[in-house]
Amino acid sequence: MASGGLDGGGVSARPGGAGTGRRGHVWLVGAGPGDPGLITVRGAELLAGADVIVSDLAADAPLHGYTHAGAEIVRVGPDGDARGQDEVNAVLVDRARRGARVVRLKVGDPYLLGRGGEESEACAAAGIGVTVVPGVSSALAGPAYAGIPVTHRGIAQDVAIVAGHLPPGHPDSTVDWSALTSPSLTVVIMMGVAHLVAIADALLAAGREPSTPVAVVERATTTAQRVLRTTLDSLGADAVETGVRSPAVIVVGDVAARIDARGTASRPASARLVPPRLAAPAGTRPRPRAGPGPGPDGGWKEHDVDGRDGPDGLGGQPERLALPAPPADGATGPLAGMRVLVPRTRDRPGLLARGLRSQGADVVETVVSRLSPVPDAGALLEALPGADSLVLADADEVGAVVALLRAAGRDVRALAGLTLVSESESAAAALDALGLANVRPSAQVQVAHVVVTDIPVTGLRVAVCAGAAPPMGVRTVRRITLQTDVPAERDPMIAEELRRGALHAVAFASSTAARITAELYGPLPPGLVVAAMGRRTVVACRQAGIRVDAVADEPGIAGLVTAICRLAGVGDDQM
Repeated sequence: MASGGLDGGGVSARPGGAGTGRRGHVWLVGAGPGDPGLITVRGAELLAGADVIVSDLAADAPLHGYTHAGAEIVRVGPDGDARGQDEVNAVLVDRARRGARVVRLKVGDPYLLGRGGEESEACAAAGIGVTVVPGVSSALAGPAYAGIPVTHRGIAQDVAIVAGHLPPGHPDSTVDWSALTSPSLTVVIMMGVAHLVAIADALLAAGREPSTPVAVVERATTTAQRVLRTTLDSLGADAVETGVRSPAVIVVGDVAARIDARGTASRPASARLVPPRLAAPAGTRPRPRAGPGPGPDGGWKEHDVDGRDGPDGLGGQPERLALPAPPADGATGPLAGMRVLVPRTRDRPGLLARGLRSQGADVVETVVSRLSPVPDAGALLEALPGADSLVLADADEVGAVVALLRAAGRDVRALAGLTLVSESESAAAALDALGLANVRPSAQVQVAHVVVTDIPVTGLRVAVCAGAAPPMGVRTVRRITLQTDVPAERDPMIAEELRRGALHAVAFASSTAARITAELYGPLPPGLVVAAMGRRTVVACRQAGIRVDAVADEPGIAGLVTAICRLAGVGDDQM
């Protein structure tokens, strides 16, 4: 996939897509509440077929994995390609006018506090067809995953969903907090963490009872979900003590004390504990031990396995609990409860994160470097004369060749007469988008300990390669460098997580990831355990002053995942 900007770079010229002269279409698709498995079937189908995705989600969001290799992704938000609503509207209209199939991927549901109506209006005003695909909102899914039914016969039959991003009394807020006082009304507050104390004060001042149960569901439906249960008068103090952070859903009302059947990302509190070798993130409470009553280590009081203290399921005053939740999809996994930092050197989601998530870990991905074309096209231009093939590993290498030729005052005509070999689907899609004929390898084989590419073209003698394997039968391979790693900007959120001790482990899959992570974030916290893959990565860690606790004993991502599992005290038979 291609990460796009506002200039439209990366829109593929696929059949029926952008560049065909056909007017495009916009779909407003709800991404769901956080768990990638909760997107609708229709939403996933549209993502797979989209030419352009205008996304609210983080660059490494698993849902971006539904997209095809040539799709353009335009990120929305403070650190994205489009930052304001007018810019977002302009991108939707622009891409659709070029004939693209555009998916506007919005957190939750497009029409619930998502400005989907404004985007629909902008498209309609420009004569662009637009279709909405509803999504599961965290306003309902968050409480559900915490075992809270927002309505319950005999307790609450009406629900109010309000936005809390503006404090009570703000001139731009249309929320009438004084109208939310009925004891039988469930109030669900979205985006309210920043003004949590002011919201609690407003509800108390309007007449809600101080003992009204409240639940705060943080990072709802994800492997990092936590639930704080408290009362309205204690909400502010308890939120500060347990370190509640956005995004979170706040539920006010008697139903907030219930713990009924929970979502698949939750489990009874007696399930597997955080591995003892890994310190719990700073500011969180210890997990309860199995069985009723406090454990030898002073653990919190345990509810019954079904989560209820009494026959009616309310159990009187709710306890103040902030419990990390297990992984999604119903599996506990050997790494359940662990937060693992994965520094990446590419924008696209990686296999390492996928492997760790499959073992139950809460993976925090961050891009520490990006590939950029080398500053000088000299090596490329010197290698091309006399060559009969250019082998390109992926879309990034295709883009680098185009950029280098352009910087040298040349264009793709400099490749005339060469057989262009695309070693991957992304390389083929990028070359197709440029209108350049290319061939795909039929296989990769090893000849005399050297991996070569078998392609259905004979007579090739001189091949130019960067990261790709050379074609079989060539006599001369001219190796060049097309790209170099450029450090990304320091992510303040990652810096804060490291400062607070909110991470358990870090996994380095390359020496570049280790070196640049140290450059961006300085010394790692002493309690953070480190796993590395390969001798070069270990050397880079030591040179950067990073202690290595485990090294993958086999090449590849699977070995690094196994090393993390062993750090957590998990045997091979449990993986």
